[in-house]
Amino acid sequence: MHVRDKKKCLLLLSSWHYRNIYKTYSLRPVLVGVRNGKTHQKRILVGKDKSVNPESSKTGRIASATSIQHTKSVLREMFREKGAADKAKILTVPKDIDALMSVGFGMSQCALTTRNSLEKLKKVNPVLYRKMTILSEGRESLLLILATPESFTKDAESILRIIQNMSGDPDGRNKIKMIGLDGWQKFDPSDESKLEG
Repeated sequence: MHVRDKKKCLLLLSSWHYRNIYKTYSLRPVLVGVRNGKTHQKRILVGKDKSVNPESSKTGRIASATSIQHTKSVLREMFREKGAADKAKILTVPKDIDALMSVGFGMSQCALTTRNSLEKLKKVNPVLYRKMTILSEGRESLLLILATPESFTKDAESILRIIQNMSGDPDGRNKIKMIGLDGWQKFDPSDESKLEG
């Protein structure tokens, strides 16, 4: 892993990835992404057919823009039937919007995505958006996390200030939009338990 033996670095990662490696690499969350004034999101499972049972092994693929391991982890939280998530067939795609489009093209039965991406679909393909139904909803999780090794946190303060203030500059705002965020805010310690699961 690229983090090993690196003492002076900043890491941009999902809250799920953070939860899986923070102890091993002594990481500390310093900034959290903000979108539409919120630092949290919910993953949702959507499909065109209300009668689809995503927990059935007979159901087609579930499209997702996250790793198979992460996708199955989220599905385990959503599904009631034990073991159903591990049997799910996953179609990995580059972006959440691609997961939704794959349902439209019949390449998958369902898409694991976010409410924000479903709202984007409304603008990109309103016809498909009207056909989509939310089948299941996951727990709230934090948006992207910017973390640093604990030993580097103090020394990283100046660069973290620059990153946090990026949204105040038009060029900086455009770069942040590329990762689906509007800006950054300091990590609130009250979110630590939610982040670390």
